[in-house]
Amino acid sequence: MDIELHIARRLCPALELPPDQTGTLAGALVRPPTPAHGDLALPCFGFARSLRRSPQQIAASLAGKLEPDEVIAGAEAAGPYLNIRLNRPAVTASVLGDVLADPGAYGRRDLGRGGVVVLDFSAPNIAKPFHFGHLRSTNLGAILGRLLEHMGYRVFRKNYLGDWGTQFGFVIYAWQRWGDEWALEKGAIDYLVSLYIRAYQESEGDPGVREQARELFRRLEQGDPDIRALWARFRELSLAGFMDTYRRLGVSFDSYDGEAAINPQVRPIIERFQRAGVAVQSEGALVVEVSDVIGREIAPCMLQKSDGASTYAARDCAEALDRFERHGFVANIYVASRQEDHFAQVFAALGKLAEAEGWRENWAQRCENISFGFVRGMSTRKGEAVWLSDVLDEARDRARRVRTQKAAQNPQGFPELLGADLDEVSEAVGQAALLYFDVSSRRMSDISFDWNTVLQFEGNTGPYLQYTHARIGGIFRKTGQVASGDLAEIAPLLENEEEWQLVLHLRAYADTLERACVHREPFELANYLYALCSLVNTFYNRHKVLGTGPGLERARLALLGATQAVLAGGLRLLGIRPLDRM
Repeated sequence: MDIELHIARRLCPALELPPDQTGTLAGALVRPPTPAHGDLALPCFGFARSLRRSPQQIAASLAGKLEPDEVIAGAEAAGPYLNIRLNRPAVTASVLGDVLADPGAYGRRDLGRGGVVVLDFSAPNIAKPFHFGHLRSTNLGAILGRLLEHMGYRVFRKNYLGDWGTQFGFVIYAWQRWGDEWALEKGAIDYLVSLYIRAYQESEGDPGVREQARELFRRLEQGDPDIRALWARFRELSLAGFMDTYRRLGVSFDSYDGEAAINPQVRPIIERFQRAGVAVQSEGALVVEVSDVIGREIAPCMLQKSDGASTYAARDCAEALDRFERHGFVANIYVASRQEDHFAQVFAALGKLAEAEGWRENWAQRCENISFGFVRGMSTRKGEAVWLSDVLDEARDRARRVRTQKAAQNPQGFPELLGADLDEVSEAVGQAALLYFDVSSRRMSDISFDWNTVLQFEGNTGPYLQYTHARIGGIFRKTGQVASGDLAEIAPLLENEEEWQLVLHLRAYADTLERACVHREPFELANYLYALCSLVNTFYNRHKVLGTGPGLERARLALLGATQAVLAGGLRLLGIRPLDRM
């Protein structure tokens, strides 16, 4: 049942609007700030000019014309607002029916209509640590991918690895000087990182080392077979280490091609910029002026340095064009922190190229950078910066200790888990703590990490959401029933305000997913789920479910079943495992 659309159809004639404005009017309906004002409201300011009446007069007139029906229980004017109360039994039956009929599909809207989104995220550097700082890009990108697919897009997940550049000269230099085959086989990426650090530190006191590293990278670019073979081996070992972490997080990609794969196309794209008359010489370098496109003073997009070497921006231009020619994307999204100027330069340069080459549309306008804030306060027990795999281990171990302490203090609420069950729950809770913390604030916020806070089973944390899901599951285990019954018959029994607020919140799930998708803001979903858990726990603490009589018990079980289904679906979109037992 599309309640807003139903109300809009009723209101259109009274507002002298044509039928094709029904959808727009439905979108103008909002939730009032407090339940006392009603369930939906229509601000009437926008109709004053066309109707030549004040908003207050319009609201009063609409209130007198909007008669109750199967959806509308009543309406009243409150100044310039028309406040509408809904028919609670009918709406409750409709919402619960929609959720329980197909829980996996609830909240879906076909925003994408099958259009392709290229989603570029995570992107660690080969032969460098896959550290905790990569978690934000990895987690935000993975969530956005699930959201976009849920809302009708086809998502091509791209891990644009940092597998090219002078750092490989340092690694190869170190390998040639100090390489140990046994240490490489045993330590793989850990050993490669130690080699890189050793060579880089030596270069700080000996500039000749840096020159040797540059020469080795030049030989790599020119295709030296021995150097190329080393590079390929180091890349494979690094990627194998990354894959262990990705599998643990349940994250996968359609492509792991990085900078090296696009390198052959860089020179051709630079030549295209030149032929199109877009690139110009500046102090020996080749650049594209972009201030006029961006609308503020900003450095030009440099494609080629004065020594003839191509730039990272040139590689990004080549990569973006390749993505568009391969996929015809409706969006090309880079989940990368605080690189706004770089991407602004690249997108503006590509826009100028598209215009100069006569493309029917400026496809570069479909490119976007999704940035995010910093995480402060992250360290291990030793107080050092850490690898992401070590953070995941520590989250699991801390979650195990917290859970064991809870079980000792409250055996009934946290029954003892042993062996594999305890390991599995600890891993899931530890990940929930990390992943939810990452999106519990808006993505551009700088956030402060604290182990004791993120692992709490109360408050705005991932474990709290999992605990709420498990708590509902415990009710169904006690009764041995599933959510069922004739909803039209039992919905009128859900009469109290806590039940109604839960129903209204369940209704808002699709709107929340759409906002999160359109604004690329997973916080919208995280905040929704926290509010959902708060509402259901308030309800459960104030009202009995089991033993309330066959009719009311079935009605409340249906409400809890729908709530648990939406909570589980939202948690999965966040990459968090819903737990039936904790």
